[in-house]
Amino acid sequence: MPVDPGPFDCMPELLAAAKVAPVVRIPYLGEHAWVVCDPELVKVALTHPQMGKDVTLVPDFMRRPGLMVGSQPDPDYARAMIMSDGENHARIRRMHAPVLSPRNTERWGERVAVKVDGFLDELERSAPGTGAEVNVVTDYTHRIPLAFISEMLGLPPQAQRQLRGITDIMLYSSDYPARKEAVGALYGAVEGWVRAPEPLDEGVITGLLASSGGADAAVTEGEVIVWTLGMIITGYETTGSLISASLYEALRRPPEERPRTDDEIRAWVEETLRVHPPFPHPTWRFPLTDIDLGGYLIPKGAPVQVSIAAANREPDEGADCFAKDRQGKGHLSFGLGTHYCIGAPLVRLETKIAVGGFLRRFPQARLSTTTAVEWESEWMIRRLSVLPATLL
Repeated sequence: MPVDPGPFDCMPELLAAAKVAPVVRIPYLGEHAWVVCDPELVKVALTHPQMGKDVTLVPDFMRRPGLMVGSQPDPDYARAMIMSDGENHARIRRMHAPVLSPRNTERWGERVAVKVDGFLDELERSAPGTGAEVNVVTDYTHRIPLAFISEMLGLPPQAQRQLRGITDIMLYSSDYPARKEAVGALYGAVEGWVRAPEPLDEGVITGLLASSGGADAAVTEGEVIVWTLGMIITGYETTGSLISASLYEALRRPPEERPRTDDEIRAWVEETLRVHPPFPHPTWRFPLTDIDLGGYLIPKGAPVQVSIAAANREPDEGADCFAKDRQGKGHLSFGLGTHYCIGAPLVRLETKIAVGGFLRRFPQARLSTTTAVEWESEWMIRRLSVLPATLL
């Protein structure tokens, strides 16, 4: 498993590992981790009542500076949604539900559409009929969710540049001291906004803070900080990755094979989720007791990952298996069970608006014939870093 990040595409190696066995054990940080690869066993692992996710279950050897899971604060300070179980998880999910309600999601979609139009106008001005080449990732796809999540949270304008630099290092650098520093920088920035919110616009942070005061406070200040961190990572980086991959699959095909209608774009995004999950392996799980998965014994407390990359594919499918008629049916990219991604409707809507807007504005755009597409990844996260396109 390519456990250290770098300028490569991890997908072929992840799928090769899945062909070894339904469950594999890999070296990890001087110890071992288990990876569940078989689609049916993945579903079992995602919903198994004895497969815990609480931060207190993380073994000491994984609390390495610079690793996201090792950067969780003390649980007495705050728990994140993805690293909690039982009533802790249910409570955090209830607190997030109003923010991501259907009514709010529709309202957020209107704001995304405004930002998409603005970024498309910029692209059009940068290459007015010249056939100039752009990197769609840096010039478009990642700008949209970063601008949107910043507005959603109520962050000041200068925060966008700050967040982009921090998260790039934190998620994709192989320099672990630098990653540790970036994690600290992100915590420090969010902590500063939460504890001195005067520069903030009305948004999710101020809304949570309104519930954090007094003896009957619904949330603590620490929880506002930790939950904001989670929304930045999941609301920005993974959404940008999904938009990029959706456009990659469109631009590598002739215009007549690309999606046109809203329904076609919606199905295209689902197939992209199947083939290009932003998290090929999502978040950690830790057995509360010895667990038998398909005849493989995973010991109590062992770190476990599930291979969404493998579970989304048929046994004979490789890395390059995008098929628009498949429409992504059966994919597990948003998880399964109680930890199913609460923001999935918003991610889908944001991606549909961004992909549809680009393809309608630039129907003849194509991949560059001189600059190569580039990926960066490790076993848990994957994205395009260069998506070169000519805007015809």
